[in-house]
Amino acid sequence: MIYDLLEDAVRKWGNKPAVICNGSTKAYSELSNMVELITDELKKYKGTADNNILLAMDNSMEFVESFFAINKAGGTIIPLYMNMGESKLKSIIEHYEIRCILTLKKYKNKIELALEESVNHLEKVFYIEDTGSSVTIETVDYKPVLTDKPYYRGNSPGIILFSSGTTNLPKGIMLSNNNIISNVKAISEYLSLTSEEKILLMKNINHSSSITGELLVSIHNGCLLHIQTGFITAANIMEAISKFKITVLFGVPTILTAMITHSEFNNFDMKSLRIINFYGASMAIHKIRELAEKFPEVDLIYSYGLTEAAPRVTYIKREELLSKEGSSGVPIKGVEVKIRVDQREAKAFEQGEICVKGPNVMMGYYKNEEKTKAVLADGYLLTGDLGWLDAEGYLYVKGRKDNMIIKSGKNIYPEEIEAVLMGYPGMKEVLVRGEADELVGEEIIAYVVSDGEEALNLFQVLKHCKKALEDYKVPGKIYQVKELKKTLSNKIMRKQVFEEV
Repeated sequence: MIYDLLEDAVRKWGNKPAVICNGSTKAYSELSNMVELITDELKKYKGTADNNILLAMDNSMEFVESFFAINKAGGTIIPLYMNMGESKLKSIIEHYEIRCILTLKKYKNKIELALEESVNHLEKVFYIEDTGSSVTIETVDYKPVLTDKPYYRGNSPGIILFSSGTTNLPKGIMLSNNNIISNVKAISEYLSLTSEEKILLMKNINHSSSITGELLVSIHNGCLLHIQTGFITAANIMEAISKFKITVLFGVPTILTAMITHSEFNNFDMKSLRIINFYGASMAIHKIRELAEKFPEVDLIYSYGLTEAAPRVTYIKREELLSKEGSSGVPIKGVEVKIRVDQREAKAFEQGEICVKGPNVMMGYYKNEEKTKAVLADGYLLTGDLGWLDAEGYLYVKGRKDNMIIKSGKNIYPEEIEAVLMGYPGMKEVLVRGEADELVGEEIIAYVVSDGEEALNLFQVLKHCKKALEDYKVPGKIYQVKELKKTLSNKIMRKQVFEEV
């Protein structure tokens, strides 16, 4: 059980501070006591075990407490970002056969609006509030239309995480307790953490990387976890590092780029940092070198993964990150990576689809056996990412199959062009995508953001591309825009409408 990670931590570090959020600090034993109070309420209800429980909270102490309580009570945790319309919320509740909801009082109006009409399966809503020395729990009963147990393929999962998709309903990725725990232990091993670490969790806590790689890794190693709330900026991250003497920072390339290009960077004392682990998207070697220059004493670690793998798959540390340009590293402990080309295993340096095997690979997609069978084959997860392995087994990720641009019959991956553009001086962010063109099928269009107030010289940017790329990969058009919209995990959104500078 995931809860065992907390139980083990309490035995080892009971009185040690575990989590700080919004000025409130909980020691490991205090955190465990709060979890016990919520668990008792869930067990009184008797509808938790083997059922889907919606954890509808943002970054908060209550999220941590409720997360472990649901797992201890035998329920399947379904974390949900709450900033959505009431109709979509209701659709999720019904499709995922939610039996009860744990949420914060501030979401009461949204929940009530979503549940104005009867919904299938839902029986209770628990409104949780941590008062410091205890928790208050307000319960509201509902009369469900149906009360059958939820759909599962075999055993019930420990957690269902959402992944973005093209439909209104997100894909539900079913992960077992062992999927999560194996990944927590493997991440802990390559990070070599001690119980003296201070970890900053700055992203949305509902994501796979936040839950497995930060929250649970911190608990497993007896660290002190600082949870950031509210809107995240480069400045308030650097302020938190300085104020709380953070030793381990997890982040995505966009936020790290914003930090190292920030005009006030040198005004923050960030000497406490020991590790920066980044992931979520590739980072141009130009920016990696700049990051290394800004943090000369920090162990930079890049990780590749996906939610279906709980999420970590590979890692690469500072020295090799700088010498093996563009590599995503070697598999984490217990995980195997191979490249598949036309139903066969690729040779070294031969590009194909990245396939992953290990205890971290998901159980499947909720209520989607067809999609599950398409990506789980012969014991491997077919990731949909393209790449190759070198002779030493280091992975190089080229891009996603579904991002591919087809121009005049040629397959082009935007990630390669984006890496070149990020090497141009003064470049903060870029997005490259294919847009319909009558002559060539898809034309390559680039959207760029300057790291300062001055406009980029787009003619020179184009010349820069022509020096580094084959002619058919050079963007047909380049636009400078004010900003690039991002997902909750700070990844750049590929589908967006722009306001040109």
